[in-house]
Amino acid sequence: MRTTRKDWWQSVADRRDDLLVKLYKAKAPYAELKRAVLAQKKELIRESRTPRERLHLQQITAKLIITEAYGEGAGWDEFGALLRRCERLGYADITHRIHVACLFVQSLPRFPERARQAFAMLEEVEGMLKRIRKSHYLRREGMQGIAHARAVAAAAGITPPTRPARSMKNRREVKSPATP
Repeated sequence: MRTTRKDWWQSVADRRDDLLVKLYKAKAPYAELKRAVLAQKKELIRESRTPRERLHLQQITAKLIITEAYGEGAGWDEFGALLRRCERLGYADITHRIHVACLFVQSLPRFPERARQAFAMLEEVEGMLKRIRKSHYLRREGMQGIAHARAVAAAAGITPPTRPARSMKNRREVKSPATP
């Protein structure tokens, strides 16, 4: 009997959930969890049929691993590499983008020198959310997540960097070429 892709994706979700439950129950350390998730990703990629399926598997695995790295309190070497990987692969959907941006801002107490980059990423996501109609649940939930991430950063004493205000005179000078 041939299975449909919908059935296959359901089996992927079930197998991923089973692996995580097993690892959480065993109280596996982050390194072991990462190894097991990456091994499972390789197996699932071998079963995938299209490049888009392979990319999606890589995206959801990267999101899972960066979430676990945040929970483990990973330093910038680990967290930064995972963040760059998420950005390079792209995001499966806007919820993944919101999640990663919020994790980045919430992790700022560990590396406050990255505040400008983290808040820029958060503002970009917030701009995307503001283009969704106000009554849509994604907008409401995403904005709540962003507000929470900002509150966590503020509780640690980290605020968004301020941009220097430009006067109208400076804006005109920037926009128009200088004439001799």
